Amino acid sequence: MDINEIKEIDLKHVSLAAVGLIQQIEGILPTIPNDVVRRLVAMKLSSAISNGGDEAMLRQILLLATTAVESSELIEHKMNTGDLEYNVFTGEILSEINCIPAAESVIKVQKEVLKSKAPKATSNNQKPQAV
Repeated sequence: MDINEIKEIDLKHVSLAAVGLIQQIEGILPTIPNDVVRRLVAMKLSSAISNGGDEAMLRQILLLATTAVESSELIEHKMNTGDLEYNVFTGEILSEINCIPAAESVIKVQKEVLKSKAPKATSNNQKPQAV
């Protein structure tokens, strides 16, 4: 099975909007001047396709690919520092804000609140309806 057959199988399971985004990204790939960054964008693209064509992630990959055409050095620097992960909270790949520690704290507090809450007593004290 060659790469095109595998791609056709994967694309059968994504929406039309996702297919359009994938085609746009594939069109930009050859114009990215840096080989390392081009491989990164291709890897992120194949990951998004294998995850069912998540449209939000594909939009971020399109933004990454567009940015990489003009700022490959910036993207390569972010790759080296580990700043190119898809952030599920912000929905961004190129995020300057790391909100994971804050989100973990919020989740921890929410769990503590749920544990400390006493179950509400339900009473059947209903008022008779006025006639």
